[in-house]
Amino acid sequence: MARFRIEILGLEFVKKKLEEAPEILFKKASAIIYETAVEIENKAKNKVAVDTGALRSSIRATKLSNGSAMIKAGLSNVTNSKGHLINYAPFVEFGTGKKPNLAYKILDNSALTIYAGTFKGKGMRKSNKASKPYLFNTTDELLVKMVERIKNIKI
Repeated sequence: MARFRIEILGLEFVKKKLEEAPEILFKKASAIIYETAVEIENKAKNKVAVDTGALRSSIRATKLSNGSAMIKAGLSNVTNSKGHLINYAPFVEFGTGKKPNLAYKILDNSALTIYAGTFKGKGMRKSNKASKPYLFNTTDELLVKMVERIKNIKI
């Protein structure tokens, strides 16, 4: 009867790589997420309508400890050069008319429509400011690129 012996070379190397993979993937994906957030911040700052520049300067990307990132626009507790609170970011983004102009490829249009609706008036004043999107459309544009970059991470 014939006997065979198989020896796998490099098995320890493969085991080590597999053990390290989650941490490496987390670090690389986190870096890509934050880089994308900064890119969104910069593009949004270039797109946003400017009066005093307060809204533009309030747009900030922040790296979070869980590997994600957050982008904020407008601050409800900070005033601009005219002494007004910078709490009008969503009114610029979505306008004050009846229906926001939402046509995103990646973002959930129905959820954003509900969110945008919370900034519409109650019909007491006739203020139909057109939307001047700068943040969500930029996010929508760059999410596909971010996902592709994460998919292509090499470990």
